[in-house]
Amino acid sequence: MPKRTICLQRAAKLVQRNKQLIINQAGNEVAVPLEDIWVLILESQEVVISTALLAALSEEGIGVIICDSRHMPVGLQLPLGAHSRHAAIVEDQLLISRPLSKQLWKRIVIQKIFNQARCLDLLNIEGSDRVRQHAGEVRSGDSTNRESVAASEYFRRFLREGTRREGPYSALLDYGYAVVRAGIARCSVAGGWLVSRGIHHSSDLNAFNLVDDLIEPFRPVVDLLVAECDPRAGLSMDNKRILTRVFECRVTIDLKEYSVQSAIEEEVASLKRAILEKDAALLKLPSLLPISFVALEER
Repeated sequence: MPKRTICLQRAAKLVQRNKQLIINQAGNEVAVPLEDIWVLILESQEVVISTALLAALSEEGIGVIICDSRHMPVGLQLPLGAHSRHAAIVEDQLLISRPLSKQLWKRIVIQKIFNQARCLDLLNIEGSDRVRQHAGEVRSGDSTNRESVAASEYFRRFLREGTRREGPYSALLDYGYAVVRAGIARCSVAGGWLVSRGIHHSSDLNAFNLVDDLIEPFRPVVDLLVAECDPRAGLSMDNKRILTRVFECRVTIDLKEYSVQSAIEEEVASLKRAILEKDAALLKLPSLLPISFVALEER
C-alpha cells in the first residue's frame, strides 16, 4: 500500500511525539504515524517546524519539500547515508560503462514516448500515432534527440492553450513534476544511490541528475492529473490536492499493476539489477493506465 503525501497549505505548528507527526492548525490537532508518510510538502509560509522533527523525518527516510511564496517547490530535504551499503552501491554506479548508460537511457526515452502517446489516447486527443512513431526511431543514447522532438509534438497537442513554459498549464505541470521528483529522490537516496551522478543527465549544477533520468517515464502520469485540473484556477488548493495524489495513481510494469510509489521503488531496485548484470533490459519502467487510485493503508 502507498504511504501518504501530506501537503500543508495553511498555517500550522508541527512537532514529533511518540514517532508521530503532530499537526496543530488553529487549535485542531491531528497525529500521523511517521512510518505512514512518504513525502511532506511544506507549502504555507506560516508552518513552524522543529529541528527535532526534521531529524525524525530524516531518520524515517521521509522527503520534505519546501515551497516559496508562490507555492512552488524550491527545496528538498532528504536523509543522509540512509542505506547500509551506500559505498558499494555508489561504486557499482560509478563503474557503469558508457554503452550500458546509453542503452538504459534509450529504454527510458522509448517508454516516456510510449506513455506520452498513451496519454493522448486516454484523453481522446488526436496525434498519438505521430508521437508514438518517434519511439521506433530512438537510437542508443538517443543520439538523434527523439525525446525532444516527441515532447514538442506531444505538448502541441496536449496543451489546449499556451506552451509548456508559458500558459495556464505551466505551473500545474511544474508543481506535479516537482512532487514526483521528490519521491524519486527520496527512494534513490534511501537505496544508497549517488543522485548527482546520472545515466544521461550530467550537469555540474544539478544535484539530482539521476533523479531527472528516472522521472521521465512518470511525467505523463502527472500530465493526466493536470488534465483533471481547472487551469483557470492555477495552483488552487483543489488542483494541488489532485496533483499530490500522484503517488497513489495506478500504473503497470510487465502487465502487473503498481501504485506510482511502488513503481518508483521497482524502477530504482531494477536499476541496480541492470547495472550488476550489465543488461539494460532488466530496468523496469511504468506504463500508463487511465486515472485510478490505490487505497491508502488505514491504521
